[in-house]
Amino acid sequence: MSEQKLKRKPQELILAKQLIDGYKFDEADQLIRSFEEKGGHTLHDNVLCHLLKCELLYYRGLQQGQYEDVVKLAEQTYKESLGLGNNLLSVDILLIMAHALLFSQKLDEAVNIIRQGEELLKSLSQELPADYKHREAHLAFIKGWYYMQIMNADRALKHSEHSLALLEELDVKQEIDFSLSVFSLSVYSLNTITRVYIYLKGDYDRALIYNEKALTNAEESGNKWLIGWMNMGMGVIYGFKGEIDRSIKYYEQSLTIYNEINFKTPACFTIAYLIQTLIDKGELERTQQLLHQLEQLNNQQKSKLVNLYYLLNKALLLKTSPRARNRSKAEEILKQILKDEDSDFELILKALTNLCELLLTELRMTNDLEVLEEINPLIARLLDTAEKSYSYSILCETYLLQAKLSLLTFKIKKAKRFLTQAQQIAERFGLNLLARKISNEHDKLLKQLSMWENLKESKASLNERMELARLNEQMENMTRKRAIEVPELSDEDPVLLLVVSEGGRPIFSQSFVEDQAFEDHLFGGFFTAINSFISEKFSEGLDRAIFGEHTLLMNSVSPFLICYVYKGQSYSAQQRVKYFIDKIQNDEPVWQTFNKFNQVNREIQLKDIPSLEPLINEIFIRKTIHLNGLV
Repeated sequence: MSEQKLKRKPQELILAKQLIDGYKFDEADQLIRSFEEKGGHTLHDNVLCHLLKCELLYYRGLQQGQYEDVVKLAEQTYKESLGLGNNLLSVDILLIMAHALLFSQKLDEAVNIIRQGEELLKSLSQELPADYKHREAHLAFIKGWYYMQIMNADRALKHSEHSLALLEELDVKQEIDFSLSVFSLSVYSLNTITRVYIYLKGDYDRALIYNEKALTNAEESGNKWLIGWMNMGMGVIYGFKGEIDRSIKYYEQSLTIYNEINFKTPACFTIAYLIQTLIDKGELERTQQLLHQLEQLNNQQKSKLVNLYYLLNKALLLKTSPRARNRSKAEEILKQILKDEDSDFELILKALTNLCELLLTELRMTNDLEVLEEINPLIARLLDTAEKSYSYSILCETYLLQAKLSLLTFKIKKAKRFLTQAQQIAERFGLNLLARKISNEHDKLLKQLSMWENLKESKASLNERMELARLNEQMENMTRKRAIEVPELSDEDPVLLLVVSEGGRPIFSQSFVEDQAFEDHLFGGFFTAINSFISEKFSEGLDRAIFGEHTLLMNSVSPFLICYVYKGQSYSAQQRVKYFIDKIQNDEPVWQTFNKFNQVNREIQLKDIPSLEPLINEIFIRKTIHLNGLV
């Protein structure tokens, strides 16, 4: 903080700020109270004092997981600050209010405050460039955080990267009023990017790069809470990557730091993650010791959320027991968590997935299909909760689980429909690795259709069906969130591209095979297949079918159906078809020609649209176009 700025602020408040930064909250609180009791201050100093109270409450909120008081005081302080006219203090108050609202998951309220802060900052362009740029960077971070919360990966990355770019233009040693340091703010933005790559893109290697940068900056800032938080982030990433020992090491470092600064609520959450990681490793004795430690902290905290996390971890430990009595207790606790109104989305999702896993174990042991009736309402709630919490990866994995459960009762079309839904959602939200995984699952199912028909006729045992559906593997992916493993992408071999009317009449065709007799045979066979598939597609919500060694992919773009026949993986084929659709639909002369020929019942030849042949060659033959999701 510059010397000139220090002179403009009461020494008591400067010292209180230093105490807050040093996590000496009781001393800071006493100093702020003494300042208020003394009275006789200017409006500016009163507002500054109340801003510090907001910051103090915010940090205590981080300790206790409660932010309602921060928002209330910030609202009062903001109204008070309006007496100063448009000023940066008002922006700072809105910033801390937005922080608290985002931590409280009050996203609609948060976005209104963000907009308010942006409008106010625009009116203050006459302020010192560094002061203005710092608030601009802070707002960009908060926007990135908001978009991360609503699972908009591209916008979250855009605003977070903009925040970092602005911060790079500032002097890292310069403090801006009572705001977050440049280093601390950069940690927040880097953490948002990290979380995008963990939870929205499933790219743990890239997440690790950003979290390492965030940890370095946190250490440079000297902010121990941030250092503890970034260590916990390292633990999460290494856990997802399956590097359990490294994960444990970082969780332990995080816990040590939180204990040093007496941040009990974050310490509780770190212990909870550590317990879950040790359960995966099979270190149940140490897990029991940590659970006892968590129980003691829970008794001290009197926090409903901490208590629920304690109960969850107690259930997870009981769930590992081979004894039916302990597993039954785990089931009771998980159901208790689901009934509790204070459970957050993460708790609900964990409770639901682990309860599903317990019931599937019961199904395997009893061979009683009635257990499925208990699982179905859990899945319905899992879908609802995942959607409401913008947890689209869980939403997709749940549809994938539904597909596998449908196979147990030989509902093949239903399974295919769930797989189609899952992939569509994954692609819509940029979950490319997950979309590839689901597409591969769909391809496998199409190749195994005769096997499932044979299993139905032979009345195969439920255990055999569960094994072939790989239900265990799916539940493990959902409960332990391991890195998504997908085969290497390989280019498909194109066979035939067709554009037909919604009634099934050919508008355009392009063969990729040289044998004329084979081409004629293919065209006739596939055209018959397409006509039968059209009605099924619209009634069952399907996007592909298999015919011998060939796959038929169908995409609807009114008033046409784009059909692609190929050999090989479907995922890359789908991206090519989508790119082709985008190019012809957004080229007005080309699209008009397609519609004109459709209206007069004529079939398009390559000479009718000169740009069509080079486009098809580039996409389907030379494959030189960069396609979304193929990197």
